[in-house]
Amino acid sequence: MSRTKNVALVVEDDPTLLDLITETIESLGHEVRSASSQEDALSLVEDTMFDYVLLDLKIPLREGRLPRLEIGFTLLERIVSLPDARRPGVIVMTAHGDDHEYCRRALRDGADDFIKKPFDSGKESPETAIKKLLSRRSEERYEAVELPGLAAGEGRGRPASRELSVDQGPPAIHLVGTYDRRRCNLEVNGKELLLSEQRFRLFARLAVHAKRSPGQHLSLLDVPEIQSGTRQALNRLRKDLEAQVPGFWDRWIRNDGHGSYCLQIPGDSITYDADSMAAHPELLTILRT
Repeated sequence: MSRTKNVALVVEDDPTLLDLITETIESLGHEVRSASSQEDALSLVEDTMFDYVLLDLKIPLREGRLPRLEIGFTLLERIVSLPDARRPGVIVMTAHGDDHEYCRRALRDGADDFIKKPFDSGKESPETAIKKLLSRRSEERYEAVELPGLAAGEGRGRPASRELSVDQGPPAIHLVGTYDRRRCNLEVNGKELLLSEQRFRLFARLAVHAKRSPGQHLSLLDVPEIQSGTRQALNRLRKDLEAQVPGFWDRWIRNDGHGSYCLQIPGDSITYDADSMAAHPELLTILRT
């Protein structure tokens, strides 16, 4: 029997905020479980398939311990490393929202969205974030099964893109980097691909390295976009690329067996849109040097 209600996990050690968030979720008709520590949250995640998680970044390891930001980031990494079939959407909550590095790090580490505390009743409320997340995940599931075998966008009012064959010569890579529902785009032989920001930045690093140092491998330990969860980020990038351009990964990306990767495409086949890549200044700076 399929579930009729969304099931949420709230990880929050402040009882007042927990009550507020729980009421909000229940008002949406969703079921709620709660945890106040990393230990309790992991126990629940192992036993229950959640649709989404609201995660306070500053939580204790277990009851009676002091809350720390690193505990929340570690829990985030554990949750997003779950198999795709079990991986819930994750909205992180933080009172450190004015420090944008925490927010950027959470998104790099796999969070789907973040909201600042204290909450407001507008665009950054828990209710708004939950609805936006569920809508986006529903769209992604629909796109994944809507028209199997067609290129992204075909059959939905877009012109068909040129198919990429692994038997062709090196494909043309064009880094665009504009945002579409928190995803970033690039083109492979004129075909638009959409990747999460973290996966786009990881692919862009490989492309930049191929352009500047052809044939040389890049150690993922040197990629700031994935300070943690390296293997998970790489696996998700591979799945995304294979879903949108079958055969691309095995044909054009090589692993040296020691955690370094090489995009085997000539530098003159890699271009970028300087205006839109301005949204990623550190990458644009490297491309221009």
